[in-house]
Amino acid sequence: MRIKNIDSFKSSTLNEGLEKYLNSLEHKYNKYHYFPCKDGLTKAGQEMSLGFSCYALKIYYTLNKWKNINENDKQEWGNFINSFQKNEDGLPRNSFIDEAYIKNYNKFTFNAFTKDFVKKTLNLSSKYNYQLKQNELVNSVRAESKQAIATLNQVKNKNKLPYEEFPKTELEINKFLDSFDWSKPWSAGAQFSGLCVFSATQMKDMENIKNHLGRYIDSKANGDGFYYTGSKPNFTELVNGSMKVLTGLDWLGLPIHYPEKLIDMCLANKPSEAGCDLVDYVYVLYRCSLQTEYKKREIVSYLENFYELIFKHYHSNDGGFSYGINQSQKLYYGVTISQGLNESDIHGTVLLTWALSMIFKLTENQEYDWNILKP
Repeated sequence: MRIKNIDSFKSSTLNEGLEKYLNSLEHKYNKYHYFPCKDGLTKAGQEMSLGFSCYALKIYYTLNKWKNINENDKQEWGNFINSFQKNEDGLPRNSFIDEAYIKNYNKFTFNAFTKDFVKKTLNLSSKYNYQLKQNELVNSVRAESKQAIATLNQVKNKNKLPYEEFPKTELEINKFLDSFDWSKPWSAGAQFSGLCVFSATQMKDMENIKNHLGRYIDSKANGDGFYYTGSKPNFTELVNGSMKVLTGLDWLGLPIHYPEKLIDMCLANKPSEAGCDLVDYVYVLYRCSLQTEYKKREIVSYLENFYELIFKHYHSNDGGFSYGINQSQKLYYGVTISQGLNESDIHGTVLLTWALSMIFKLTENQEYDWNILKP
């Protein structure tokens, strides 16, 4: 279905289709376990559940359907997500750990072993600092923990055990964030955002860490509006990195450094058609527009043209969105979850409903009573 203008599309059709699609992903024996897609599932995609349960809850919240779920089911859904919080050697204490993800991530392959061995060898030289497989796993589990905590927080719930293994002193914060390559701000910005979520949700007195995180990110803010160090990365990396930083600033309650510059740069360019790139552009423009009235009309006009891009991902036969055009999301933190068939997937659906909710808000579209996520 090709849609250029949202006004030509009935809100009831979209809402009902999305809810029907979400219901079709629900596990037969566990209504809080959702599959990443319907048809092209791998064994890993069938087994893993933590991240997809968070995605499903976020979609219900975005569509303003969470309010219709009875209180017992709301509590049980929170209990299901919290059931993944545990301790495991080599991972931060009280992390949210999907054992099916760990099992599938750690499956031995000769290629993976060879790559890791080469990286370790190169890292002996000070010229290289490649991320090894175990470090990648720790970062992925940290990201899943951040998502679980933020998802629970979104619906006024919380993690059952304190998540406290994150840097809290100035020295620890600097050492941790400096270990990432800020010439690639997408990944580094995600780590900054994670610290902001943990600080805002897990600490009673966060004023000191908030102030230091603010000072730290001051050092990464460039006059062009983006957050990076060294030579300027490609534009997609810049926007995606800025999106991550802006989510962190939101959790800290701190202002964006150069919102007008970010607006100018986004309006002068177009995103790729990948689901995450679309939502990152929308999020940056949305957040900047909350801080300044600068070029508000131009932003509205620009984002109205996003409808056609977004609905290239829409599948009228099942009611959801796919991460890629005519292709479902294949990977989840390095694990293959689907064959990437021409079908909707839960990742694409959560991203693009979120993008639409922000566009509806900025364009003052009253047809859709949707909520906006705080990632």
